[in-house]
Amino acid sequence: MNLLTKIAALMALPIVIYAKTVSLDSENVAANLKNNAVNLLTFPFVVYKANIVTENPENYTVTAKNSSLVILPTAEGIPQETDLVIWSVEGDAHIIKLSTTGKEQKFTFSSNKLNNTTPIAAKKYETGKIEQDIKKLIKKSVLNEKIPGYKKVEVKKMFETPDLNMQKEYYYDGGKYRVETWYLQNKSSDNLTLDFENFYTNGILAIAFEKNNINPGQISKMWLVVNKSSIAEKIERNKR
Repeated sequence: MNLLTKIAALMALPIVIYAKTVSLDSENVAANLKNNAVNLLTFPFVVYKANIVTENPENYTVTAKNSSLVILPTAEGIPQETDLVIWSVEGDAHIIKLSTTGKEQKFTFSSNKLNNTTPIAAKKYETGKIEQDIKKLIKKSVLNEKIPGYKKVEVKKMFETPDLNMQKEYYYDGGKYRVETWYLQNKSSDNLTLDFENFYTNGILAIAFEKNNINPGQISKMWLVVNKSSIAEKIERNKR
């Protein structure tokens, strides 16, 4: 029996293995899958599509059907933590942190928000919560404080524009967002005013500057809050 046949059989038959319940309403949603085994994830909505956000997505086989998702981690030495971005048919995105050191193979995801609120009320609640989360992230980044539940990743990657040397120094990764810290150096011979509009691209939710005006040769910090689902969409587009 080949892999696709096994997955099809699994989704067609009832599963009797123990199911772990996980709340989608938590700040950091996570599931610890069993490596080299078929894992079944069930959601309180119909799954539209799902993406694994990692440098090696080929290490995972992902199959969606109705409100279920089957994930098979298949490679040795895969990262312990990987992001799963899943979309409902209504267009809502959810990010789940996956690890592959567990024993459970069946996960049932629940949400009081999805079950007990109207679409309009849920939208208002989520919008307010997102704004609060972003403000907290920006504040902690500017104050150089540790962000609970986020992991620091060093980057030190350089970019150039006609007026700026730009270095992405590091970012904090966790939950639905990525918080990036940049250094911007004015390489022109004129004073430079940093304009927020020049840095907003798809997926950028918030921007803060250490200082907006920088003299020739001066450096200013910039902080970005990025919606991680937009990163997953970009990876998906690059595959096409």
